[in-house]
Amino acid sequence: MSNRKGVEFPASDPPSPERRRFIAGMAAAAAGGALLPGCGDSTSPQGGGALPDPETSGIDHIVVVMMENRSFDHFLGWVPGADGIQAGRSFTDTAGKSFSSYDLAPNYQNCQLADPDHSYDGGHTEINGGKMDDFLLTQPNGDTFPIGYYTADSLPFYQGCAANWTICDRYFSGILAPTTPNRIYMHAGQTDRLSNTTTVSTLPTIWDSMLAAGRSVGYYYVDASYTAYWGSKYRGFSKKYSMSSFAADIAAGTLADLTYIDNVGTNLHEGLGLSMDDHPYADIRDGQAFLNGVYNAIRQGPHWASTLMIINYDEWGGFADHVAPPFGPMTSAEAALGNDGRLGCRVPCVIIGPRARRGHVEHTQLDPNSILNMIAWRFGFAPLGARAGSTNFAQALDFSSAPNTNAPAFDVPTGPFGLLGGFCVPTGELGVLSETLGDTAVKRRAEHEQELRELRELGQRYQF
Repeated sequence: MSNRKGVEFPASDPPSPERRRFIAGMAAAAAGGALLPGCGDSTSPQGGGALPDPETSGIDHIVVVMMENRSFDHFLGWVPGADGIQAGRSFTDTAGKSFSSYDLAPNYQNCQLADPDHSYDGGHTEINGGKMDDFLLTQPNGDTFPIGYYTADSLPFYQGCAANWTICDRYFSGILAPTTPNRIYMHAGQTDRLSNTTTVSTLPTIWDSMLAAGRSVGYYYVDASYTAYWGSKYRGFSKKYSMSSFAADIAAGTLADLTYIDNVGTNLHEGLGLSMDDHPYADIRDGQAFLNGVYNAIRQGPHWASTLMIINYDEWGGFADHVAPPFGPMTSAEAALGNDGRLGCRVPCVIIGPRARRGHVEHTQLDPNSILNMIAWRFGFAPLGARAGSTNFAQALDFSSAPNTNAPAFDVPTGPFGLLGGFCVPTGELGVLSETLGDTAVKRRAEHEQELRELRELGQRYQF
């Protein structure tokens, strides 16, 4: 079944009341032109022409690195040729006061401000039906963290990537919701929750498909394992990440066909601003050092010539972006959760490898399912989820010329920075700022620490 815009819905979905409401909403979105494009034939969607035979594509290893909680404009709005806006935007808070967007540097943690709201309800408030102008309405009055940004000088790894690799300026997260629903999207192509709960999932995943196809897999987690959301099912190939152990695995020639690196800090690390995952209050310079370390291990490894590395973020973290996220297909089970089908805001996405275009900005609309569709195409199995017909991520690659194996090194300070700068205890929590700001900072930190604590307990329960 498809609507007039060509968005396909699974034929097996029953015509439930929720389903009918969802289809009606999708029809309304189609009328406004706000649908996920590229649906239909995943080998030749909007992004370009026919793809080569996957076995001779020159891609034998795919590495997906997922970071935390930053929007495209916030981190990459400065990239030449990209659809980004940083300076010159104005936003109004709940008191009616107007503030302008501004460069956050040299404050790389912003301990004095509240972690921006990135809940399902908060996100829908912030985007304001697509107007993208209410990012301060979910913050305490006077707290302008969500409309701050960083430029190239603050992000040396991304500065190198913009000059040498591909930056995607139309990559949207899977759902306008927080971390866990989006990370489940990255594993399963759909979600079974709208918030950061720790209920064990029964959704089929990319790991099931890869193993059924006889392909090798590897999963690394920095602090918290998201494969633990499937109980002990994937424990056998899940491994605690360290830079030294990962580099050793790469150097030994054991890089799997598909590897994920989930970078999420513990409640201790994120609570004190010592994580490397970019989630506030992490020092973003530590995130740059982390990514550069992963990149160096891969580019110097024996499989570099046939490897594709993708960096993305789970969600926008409450930070401002100016491009309205579109709607996409979803299952009836997702609609029953209350999901309206809206994708999340744009997040940073970088393509690295011999098949990546050099110094290029990719404008094709992409999302986590695009990556899953490429994995399915490359390794020969059916795509996952209701967005199986969305754009194949491979359309953003360069198959028109021979692979370019040149892999420049970037000058990225190694840190650590957050640790050297001292523990990040928001001054709002110490009563330095207004009472309202302090209360909000305390509440959001407590909620986030509880989520991470529960996630850690989930991993311990299944011996991760």
